[in-house]
Amino acid sequence: MRVAIVCTLLLTALASHRVWGEEDAAANREEFLSNVVQLTSGFEKAGEAYFSPDMKWIIFQATPKGQSQYQMFVARLKRAQGEIVGIETPTQINPEPSRNTCGYFSPDGKSLMFASTAGKEKPDEPTSGYQREGGNYRWAFPEGMEIYRADGWRQAVEKAGPGGKVDLAKTALTNNNVYDAEGAFSPNGKWICYTSKENDNLDVYVMKADGSGKTRITTAPGYDGGPFFSPDGKRLVFRSDRKSNNLLQIFVGDLAFDSAGNITGLLAEHQITDDGNVNWGPFWHPDGRHLIYATSKHGHTNYELYLMRDDGTHQTRITYSPGADVLPVFSPDGKYLMWTSKRSKDQTSQVFVAKFTLPKEE
Repeated sequence: MRVAIVCTLLLTALASHRVWGEEDAAANREEFLSNVVQLTSGFEKAGEAYFSPDMKWIIFQATPKGQSQYQMFVARLKRAQGEIVGIETPTQINPEPSRNTCGYFSPDGKSLMFASTAGKEKPDEPTSGYQREGGNYRWAFPEGMEIYRADGWRQAVEKAGPGGKVDLAKTALTNNNVYDAEGAFSPNGKWICYTSKENDNLDVYVMKADGSGKTRITTAPGYDGGPFFSPDGKRLVFRSDRKSNNLLQIFVGDLAFDSAGNITGLLAEHQITDDGNVNWGPFWHPDGRHLIYATSKHGHTNYELYLMRDDGTHQTRITYSPGADVLPVFSPDGKYLMWTSKRSKDQTSQVFVAKFTLPKEE
């Protein structure tokens, strides 16, 4: 969704056998998607991509050939007649050795952030990712994973050039030697929501964009993570394992603010899904009334994307391709859907994009 660490699915664990005769049938059923384009290639796997606010760039994580950990990349989008047709050669923005995840652009486009074990990488830590073992699920949370912010990223990336490398893990917003990742900016750029193990439990937090004012949002036992602000900045969507049964469910929380506009916690919390599936990677549509997410409803080797209202109603299946379709995000204008899929010719996890049509509701 967010692929590496918890916000990202280790899709190699979701290997599936593709019947190539099904490809055209899937395309014919994906009535809300058109002009599907594979953006990444040449990586062992790639995923969890996000648009820049001007829709000229994407940030994503990928494992280069011969490596085992995710590195962070940015790439300029290529267009033809106004439509997205691919990306330029990506530029790596993290140092090595490190494992990296959860990149995101600030709403003004001047900054980006990502989580990295830069300078704290422990090679003997478990391989990162979302892994199914014995019918259960296991996550790895590297203790050295911190959130970094890079201002002026575009100048540094353009200087390095396509295919180049530049170290943007210089300004740490967290530095507590516990897992901090899964971050996203608020629509006004003043806040960052993220997941942390700072209090020996995996919870959702917010902090100001400079790393100050850290505030714990969720306190329930178990894992709460993968948060995103709603388009109006007043709510968070996140995934949770509240029942400790390895079945992630989707929640929406109404944020509480003080008189100065600081986020102080939650006013209310609403569980949006409650079933026997793994539901994860939720992301807001720009209209603020819809959410898209991935679910194991059709099997753990065939995660599919569903759209629903922000109250859990009007659920509509979006993808029909064999293999995993996960980590969906909308473009800022809502006209494109970008996600991670194993529909690539070599059946590796790669980033795809398509024109998106919002389903009509009765």
